[in-house]
Parts: sequence; C-alpha cells; structure tokens
Amino acid sequence: MSAKEFRTTLMAAVNGSNEALADIIELYMPLINSRSYIDGELDEDLRQYILLHIFKNISKFSL
Repeated sequence: MSAKEFRTTLMAAVNGSNEALADIIELYMPLINSRSYIDGELDEDLRQYILLHIFKNISKFSL
C-alpha cells in the first residue's frame, strides 16, 4: 500500500468507514499480534483490548 493509499484509507476509517477500518486492522494485525504476548504466550484478552481501543479511538485520530 502506497503512502497516498494509506492516508486515504486512514482518513476513511477516521470518518467511520468500517471497510477502511478493517483494511487498517488487517495491515497492522501482525504488529498487534506481536504486542499481544505475555511470557511467550499469545494473550487473547490483551489482543482484544488493543483492538477495542483502536475501534473506540480511531475517530479521534487527527490528520
């Protein structure tokens, strides 16, 4: 995804597009998963916590 495509997708997600938000989540899921480990094990609750905060706060993102 080019920088211009990313910016367009991010702006759409901030403006409430569920499809754009899904694209952003898909793009960042490897990072989210890598930060969801505690003591070497995937913590599903932590991953859900991260995703919940992304969903709740994406509209507050300032471009």
